[in-house]
Amino acid sequence: MESDKRDVRSQSDEAFDADVILEHLGNTGWFQFRYFICLAYAVLFPMATILAFNFTGATPAHRCFVDGCDDDVSPQYMADWMDQILIQDLQFDPKHWQCEFPNLAILPECAVNITVNDACSRWIFDKSIFSSTIVTDFLLVCKNSWKPTFVSSLTMVGIMAGAFFLGPLPDIIGRRKSVLILSVWMSVSGIALSFSTSYEEFAVLRFINGMGCIALMQSLAIWGVEAMAPNVRVRFIFIIFCFQSLGNLLTGLLAYYVRDWATLQLYLFVPMVVTISYFFILPESTRWLTVNKRYEEAKEIYKLAAELNGKKIPPHLLLIPVACSPAIEQIPLAQTGTCSSSGNREDASAWMSIWHVFKTPCLLKRLLILFCAWASALLCYYGLSYTASNLSKDIHLNFILVILVEIPAYLIGMVAVDTLGRRLIINITLILGGIFCLLAGLVPQDRYELIVTFSLIGKFFISMQIVTVNMLTAEVFPTASRGLTIGLCSTVGKVGGILAPVMSAMGAKNRSLPYIVFGCINLVVGALSLMLPETKGLPIPATIQDAKDLESKTLDLSGCRRKSPPKCRLVFNTTYKSI
Repeated sequence: MESDKRDVRSQSDEAFDADVILEHLGNTGWFQFRYFICLAYAVLFPMATILAFNFTGATPAHRCFVDGCDDDVSPQYMADWMDQILIQDLQFDPKHWQCEFPNLAILPECAVNITVNDACSRWIFDKSIFSSTIVTDFLLVCKNSWKPTFVSSLTMVGIMAGAFFLGPLPDIIGRRKSVLILSVWMSVSGIALSFSTSYEEFAVLRFINGMGCIALMQSLAIWGVEAMAPNVRVRFIFIIFCFQSLGNLLTGLLAYYVRDWATLQLYLFVPMVVTISYFFILPESTRWLTVNKRYEEAKEIYKLAAELNGKKIPPHLLLIPVACSPAIEQIPLAQTGTCSSSGNREDASAWMSIWHVFKTPCLLKRLLILFCAWASALLCYYGLSYTASNLSKDIHLNFILVILVEIPAYLIGMVAVDTLGRRLIINITLILGGIFCLLAGLVPQDRYELIVTFSLIGKFFISMQIVTVNMLTAEVFPTASRGLTIGLCSTVGKVGGILAPVMSAMGAKNRSLPYIVFGCINLVVGALSLMLPETKGLPIPATIQDAKDLESKTLDLSGCRRKSPPKCRLVFNTTYKSI
């Protein structure tokens, strides 16, 4: 009888343990390759549609329409009636021509019904860079010049709302259905954007599109990560970020050839329709099925994966767990792992666990520091991306360069986080990123080459930071509250994203200001991040106590040595792990 109980324990310990099964399936195979190809394509577009506002919402050079001089049918920014003095005045002080009529003394005799400093009612836009943007189509200049910045911030509000309201969708209805719904959401709202007939309609659709954007990215990331073996997940995350940057890079190249905002929107959103087909190509996450006790479906998917990869899964790993019965309950719970222990009630639910995070000083301190790190990361990432147009006169080249530095940042970060550790990478990237942003802000305005160089180096470090902060957040809180803590950090981080367009607009008037703000914030958060624990090579905490024990991996107040580790104790992890 005792041997029978041991057999039950040896089999039930690892039954439907996703990490163990994925190790048997191998790191690479057709099963994982399908996920990788599908997700690499899907992540090209969502964030690219956000940063495309650099082009769709750009404000071209413009001037007042001079009645009697300019052609009503096809007016030109540099018109034939303008002599050399007028052209020089327009080039030297373009703002003098944008909202009010300039001094009558420099206008030719053809100008009629014009009074000095009268506000313009019609405008002529320079079409040498953009044939049309929402600014030219909806006349968002002068008293309406705040509207492009507002709609950009509204998009970030939509992203924050999407993370809060749509973020839980994959946990509720599953990864597969979530990607289907959100792909339709993104495709329909994005294509509809191209046919907007008013600023208000465009703003509402951008908000809706922003909600779907972040939720789709989260669903895709979760779906893909859960299909990967534990020892390749870090590389998978960094490579997926590389493809996201590749999508942004393609957006810059596409915008160079497509100068009409509505057509550019169509080119970006129509390809997203393909992701709707993933519902029919990729299976549901086996982790989600297991958590929801749909063992038969998970078992069939594992069998299919083994067949695709040419591997075999030990039969006892696919034994469907039996509900706790009196016979099994006689076996110690710590050994069976089939039923939850009453000793871990604080970790039994996400809300109870997050309450304990807030009640525990060291975990609350950790959470607040990560709030700052997320907000800093998104403020600087989007801020530098939006401020690209202020670097020099070539907006397309600036944007491509700012995005291009992300790919080597992710590839180097992929190696560095496992070599140097998470906390050290966050410290280095925050401090160095802050220093180079400050340098970009303090360099004289006529030294374009230095400004561009320093801002690109700053973006390099900030790009590496943003992925590492994502990773560390998932590794320092207990399993039950991990999803909520990541959601809270992401939501707070979006505040930085909301402020990014505002900083970019301020940079149009004072080029140095955004860089100085970015640099100072990074340096302050970099100092705070020294109090975070190091998680390299450590298991993800399952309980509140496990998360508290990570304090042994933090620096003491002097920042010179590690705290003494607490007395060791055995902790049985019987909770489902989610990254």
